[in-house]
Amino acid sequence: MGRFAEKYGPWAVVTGASAGIGAEFALRIAERGVNVVLVARRRNRLEELASAIEDMYRVEARVAPVDLTARDFIEVLQPVLSDIEVGLLVNCAGFGTTGPFLDMDPGVQEAMLNLNCRATALLTHEIAQGMQERGRGGVVIVSSVSGFCAARGMAHYNATKAYGLIFAEGLAPELAAYGVDVQALCPGGTYTEFQAVAGLDPHNFGPLRRLVFTSPTRVVATSLESLGGRVTVVPGWLNRFLVFTMRLVPRPVARWMFGLLMERFSANR
Repeated sequence: MGRFAEKYGPWAVVTGASAGIGAEFALRIAERGVNVVLVARRRNRLEELASAIEDMYRVEARVAPVDLTARDFIEVLQPVLSDIEVGLLVNCAGFGTTGPFLDMDPGVQEAMLNLNCRATALLTHEIAQGMQERGRGGVVIVSSVSGFCAARGMAHYNATKAYGLIFAEGLAPELAAYGVDVQALCPGGTYTEFQAVAGLDPHNFGPLRRLVFTSPTRVVATSLESLGGRVTVVPGWLNRFLVFTMRLVPRPVARWMFGLLMERFSANR
């Protein structure tokens, strides 16, 4: 058993595992010898991924087709988790919307709040208690570069990502005393299904999209290599420069700059 599996095994729970960054997390964690519980709504995708993981890496993969926006999702998950020891939790599930907040469907906005914030808090509370008792483990909370600054057109989404960022940064010193690592992972543009759901189009950046966007593989590699080191992890030098700039300039200027960036990103421009 490798160092990673000793520290973060024998099981990991990955939410949002049916596609994108979540699916890549599941693959790379399994590659390191840790069994995985795959959590998302789409059973067929989870079963396909679980089969591939077991064939490639000879670890166990369980599927948990659960709607994390539901009020009782913890109760639904408990039978899947009751007989295993979870050493790593990756809170990756989330979605976004774009456009003026008052034009949005309030039901969709409530679902986004529940998935991006409430599910992260409740699942972390449920699972990290066992890590604290055992004196080892890790929690990854996937935030975003968007969590560092407000922007018109993404007011609510950015606020939910700011929640994840601040939650992780505050939780990290609390759990460090028990040997549990916490990371706030803040990717920028990443080639996943997220853009289509949120109404964003990477092609609007033209040739610059190669600099602005990266793959889930690179994001996850950066996260796992940094786990147990830095708390706040921003993959990509351009994203780190953007975050650094937003922290230096006055907040009204940062909001204006990030708003222009989001307008450029919008599929409806």
